[in-house]
Amino acid sequence: MIKNDYRRAFIMLRPAAAGYGGHARLERRTLTGSLYFIVTAPEGDGPLAAALVGRQGGDYYAAVLGEFTRDRRGQLTLAVPFDPRAIDGRPLEAYWWVAVADAASGETVLTGNVDGSREVDPAALERAVRAALIPARDAPAADLPEPGEPEPAEMESDVKIYRSSRNRAAEAVPANAEVAPPPVPENVPTEIAPAPLPTPEEVLAEIAPTPLPSPEEVLAEVAPTPLPSPEEVLAEVREGQCEPPQSVAPPQSAAQALGLDITTPWIEPAEPLRRLFATQAPAESPLAAEGFVYVATVLPQGGDCLTGLRAAGGRITGIRYALPGAYAPEPPAGLEDYAWNDAGYWVLDIGVS
Repeated sequence: MIKNDYRRAFIMLRPAAAGYGGHARLERRTLTGSLYFIVTAPEGDGPLAAALVGRQGGDYYAAVLGEFTRDRRGQLTLAVPFDPRAIDGRPLEAYWWVAVADAASGETVLTGNVDGSREVDPAALERAVRAALIPARDAPAADLPEPGEPEPAEMESDVKIYRSSRNRAAEAVPANAEVAPPPVPENVPTEIAPAPLPTPEEVLAEIAPTPLPSPEEVLAEVAPTPLPSPEEVLAEVREGQCEPPQSVAPPQSAAQALGLDITTPWIEPAEPLRRLFATQAPAESPLAAEGFVYVATVLPQGGDCLTGLRAAGGRITGIRYALPGAYAPEPPAGLEDYAWNDAGYWVLDIGVS
């Protein structure tokens, strides 16, 4: 009888490059497992890929999980199902870290611990991820012979057949027979004069680089338009020539809506959510308010996963996870601690003292 080994973990991804952030949710049973990533990255960056990384002695190894896709909210997501007994030939326990890297260059941009905190060599981890993502490009083609090697037997046999055919044709002509010279095509010059080579001065004139502008010319082009003085602006406002500038409030984050300070660590288990609530705007939710402010993330199979926080006096008092799903008498597999909500969500509330 197989023992039911169930584990669920929230993995916070630490940035190794500026502008990146995110987290991953790990769920593991005896025979099945899944990793779901949500990552934010600078606009215009190339594709990203995720990998699991382990170490044996001083050697690091990596298993590529797949490339991210961008959802309609602009976030990068990746959902990976796997067999925890065999991930690229190794069990899940053989992998200590998870990494997100540039799929083209292999440069690591995010890292996280799969199970507990372990000491890691960042350079060795990045080399392992790059080796798994980018195959060797300099290996010689298998079907090209090395210099000095004899040609394949098939090529030798073809050459022999050609030569023997030519010899038989030569033997068929009598020795004293006159052989007519091949016809000469008409209008073909007997000698072709070579084109004259350019002089060194002409070559240098063609490849000479375009002269760069002087520093004075560059500064003249990029010099900003001078701003009007405060007196000029006030004079225009008084005369009705322009409207006074309107102050535009920056978009409010979910943490600001709760009145929470994001510059200091939050209490556990809310600390892994600090970056998410500091960078995302509050989301509309069909769930009853109950003092919660939600952040929505799009699931690969459709629907929004809601993560909510409740706070009072600048202190977090509750955490809520809500996953969309159909009603069932018993919670689905992996959601044993969740309860059904009439809004169409399976909800898990975590109290914070």
